[in-house]
Amino acid sequence: MIQDLIPLDQILKRRAALTPRKTFIKFNGKKFRFRDIDHLADVYASFLLGRGMQKGDRVAILCHNCPHYIAAYFGIIRAGGIVLPLNTLLTHEEINFILADAGVATCFYDGDCSGTVAKLREAGSCSFFSLSETAAAGLVPDSSVTFSRNSADDVSTILYTSGTTGRPKGALLTHRNFISNALAATAVIRVTNKDRFVVFLPLFHSFTYTVCVILPLLSGAAISLLPSVRPFSRVVKSLIVDRITLFVAIPTVYKILAEKDMPFFIKLLLNLRLCISGAAPLPVRVIREFEGAFKVPLLEGYGLTEASPVVSINPFEKGKNKPGTVGLPLPGVEVNVVDDNGLPLPPETPGELIVKGPSVMRGYLNRPEDTAKTIKDGWLYTGDIAALDADGYIRIIDRKKDMIIVDGLNVYPYEVEEVLYRHPSVKDCAMIGVLHDEEKELPIMYVVLNDGKQATPKALREFLSEHVAHYKIPRRFLFTDELPRNATGKILKKELRNWYAEKEVKH
Repeated sequence: MIQDLIPLDQILKRRAALTPRKTFIKFNGKKFRFRDIDHLADVYASFLLGRGMQKGDRVAILCHNCPHYIAAYFGIIRAGGIVLPLNTLLTHEEINFILADAGVATCFYDGDCSGTVAKLREAGSCSFFSLSETAAAGLVPDSSVTFSRNSADDVSTILYTSGTTGRPKGALLTHRNFISNALAATAVIRVTNKDRFVVFLPLFHSFTYTVCVILPLLSGAAISLLPSVRPFSRVVKSLIVDRITLFVAIPTVYKILAEKDMPFFIKLLLNLRLCISGAAPLPVRVIREFEGAFKVPLLEGYGLTEASPVVSINPFEKGKNKPGTVGLPLPGVEVNVVDDNGLPLPPETPGELIVKGPSVMRGYLNRPEDTAKTIKDGWLYTGDIAALDADGYIRIIDRKKDMIIVDGLNVYPYEVEEVLYRHPSVKDCAMIGVLHDEEKELPIMYVVLNDGKQATPKALREFLSEHVAHYKIPRRFLFTDELPRNATGKILKKELRNWYAEKEVKH
């Protein structure tokens, strides 16, 4: 494994020199060797420098999963630029805000995003260049161009938060942030050059980039890259055909696999040694059902964009995994749980989770006040309510901002949701608090039922009453066909509040 903290683009360059002919990426039946991706990175870097790009300039990528996305990412860095990955699910207005906020002058895109790009061009946001056309026009990198030399502490990437609790903010992440995070993660899950990943989560997300790109690059592992999770049959096919050993996904995918009536012989063909879940809470029920069906360890981890992103993961060692927790902090990462005054709390006492370590971001772009509120004395205040057990395992209780106050008592939605997931009729659920009588919060539970199953609010209320205190039980149960989620499967509770507000207005 490449161990030292050299800039990301140089890690690719070194890997290409060490194993030039080894396949790094398999995509749509084509194989891209490490040296192929390194060459393409040189092409993109030459193109940008030829256009007069200066060190520190921001370059956006609006693109679905493909090898050129990864090559352009490293090419931008190699040219001395800072990468700004854009969520392809955003509207042109949302993207325009991010481009303006970050001061982006150049954006690479793929053909599938041409409709959005056409609207962005009308707004005069910046200059847009097709990834494929740029690569085709510059098959030989300009040898006269000197690539910029980055340091490990330079900002490599600006990742905008999801905006689930307000306006998106750009997290400034350095080379050191990403590399230290990937090195710590691989020490826990023991990745080698014999491992093979299937990558279908969007590359614009920090979880995907760190765990499914940088980590394999450091280890010399291979990835089978898919455009997206749909159709899901393509994911299953890749698992078998590509002999995937490491499966990284979000809880929604594991729910599907656990519930899927997959023929026994297909399970026998799988070569999986480990599955990892992140980006959203994973119900214990799903862990048990998945492990029972596939006989493969499923480890839940926890992270956030501002920590590059992995903070913790359950240990790989047998008997040390604690379902219902998100495991132990990665090597080199410190965590604590504090009260509203920043004072440490004893074990099993809920409070705000704070994180310190080399993967913590530098701060938010152009937002010194938000940075000061979030990073204090080197500690990242996550906004998540958690508790540490006697062994140091982290149990995430809820988002601090999602906490509901009922008659002066704190109610953490995730705690109630976790219980409701045990009900045989419940497929999905999400609890929110809405303002009632201008001063009181009313807990509301949105529920998606399993196909062919039925349940009444009364039945769900009675089920919960057996497991949680009365004041924690939702006052209303609303049934829906699906819950709104972002690209990584996180439920958009802000959107649910909008749903409820619209419903109340209509009625």
